[in-house]
Amino acid sequence: MIYLRNTYIYTETKKLIKKYGTRDPFEIMDQMNIVVGETSRYKTLKGYCFMSCKTIYVMISSFLSEEEKMIVAAHELGHIMLHRSQLKMAPMQDDTLYNMTDNTEYQANLFAADLLIDDEEIEDMVQNEDLDYFGLCSSLNATPELMSFKLYSLTKRGQAYHMPMEIQSNFLAK
Repeated sequence: MIYLRNTYIYTETKKLIKKYGTRDPFEIMDQMNIVVGETSRYKTLKGYCFMSCKTIYVMISSFLSEEEKMIVAAHELGHIMLHRSQLKMAPMQDDTLYNMTDNTEYQANLFAADLLIDDEEIEDMVQNEDLDYFGLCSSLNATPELMSFKLYSLTKRGQAYHMPMEIQSNFLAK
């Protein structure tokens, strides 16, 4: 099991964003020469990544919405950045996102949230007293579950945010 300090994942996402000038996981993977494709081979598998002949591949289900594809791409990029040595052994397959029982999945979820959602946008939005949790999610084009991971990341880094809902491991599996 891999344990990372509270700021490690956030710091890694900041480095990527600065280096590649974007939060878009597809653009980042393109610039990193990661081969990204879609597959309709599996109904329940959201995405997977693997390494073959020193080339990294990411496959994403064609059955997903565009929003889900973005989240899955960020999640798989998290595996690539945080768990690269494991990619050499076997594909990392994700049939459920937001899995809290597996440490590598949990870390990939935090990575996706930190990559896709900007801290400053949350800080600006929470100043609006009329905005509730789901309004915040909608305004930032984030699922409530992904936002839960982002708020958890913020609290782990010492910021005070109320967690209006528990982190749900399997919301995309439904």
